[in-house]
Amino acid sequence: MNTLDQQRAQYAWERARQNSGASRVDGYREMVKGAPALVMGNGLMSTLAYFQSRTGSTERAAHALLQDILGWLASRQGDGVPPSFPAAMQRLFTDKAPDVMRATDETLAMLRWLRQFADAVAEAEK
Repeated sequence: MNTLDQQRAQYAWERARQNSGASRVDGYREMVKGAPALVMGNGLMSTLAYFQSRTGSTERAAHALLQDILGWLASRQGDGVPPSFPAAMQRLFTDKAPDVMRATDETLAMLRWLRQFADAVAEAEK
């Protein structure tokens, strides 16, 4: 049985390989680098809304990262945060504060791995 941190690392590795690898999403790596600061400074729900609302050149990267975060939370929270943006927001609006904090902590923990792996995958393919 893998530890929770190993599970985070494996999920982040798979997501980084998909979005930073050969089928690269432009701007993904940069979006991932700034994500933890957005979560810490603005909160999880605000950050998710920001990624959902992006348009233009960063839209694809923001939506890919949004799906990465929601996918991780859905896998970790079980019956907690759903993988779709509207359902996830509705759930987070009605959750108790400790549950929102747990989702925020899980997001930050996964993003630590994703930041490292997004850089590593991009560098390895140069």
